[in-house]
Amino acid sequence: MQVILLEEVQNLGNLGDEVKVKSGYARNYLIPYGRAVIANKENRAALEARRTELEQVHGEALAKARERADKMDGTSVQLVRKVSEEGKLFGSVSTLDIAEAMQAAGYDLQKSEIHLGAGPLKDVGDHEIAVTLHPEIDIKITVSIVGEE
Repeated sequence: MQVILLEEVQNLGNLGDEVKVKSGYARNYLIPYGRAVIANKENRAALEARRTELEQVHGEALAKARERADKMDGTSVQLVRKVSEEGKLFGSVSTLDIAEAMQAAGYDLQKSEIHLGAGPLKDVGDHEIAVTLHPEIDIKITVSIVGEE
């Protein structure tokens, strides 16, 4: 299915790009969340009429993400978890745990912006975590997991 992107979508394209995607991805994600419209003559004309408005919105979102990145880049947050006698965590630390700890520390971070490449954290120690605030802005934060018996 051909769609026209209304904003930058990571690993897919930029504002105004016409891309071919699977129909389920378009129907269930891109179109309902306002990230794309079906590629037809009317929508192409409407996009050209709204292009400056969409670019301005994109620029504002990028500036806001840069501001958040300046505040958050290199930040460290500490989580205390129960550990066994061998030093293994009971359970794990997920993106939700990290997002809640960052919000408690005064940072605006959503769990969908956090990327744990190897899955939930299961070891005590410092872990460098990738955070994507905008498709163009990636930062790193440090999560320190401290054990308590």
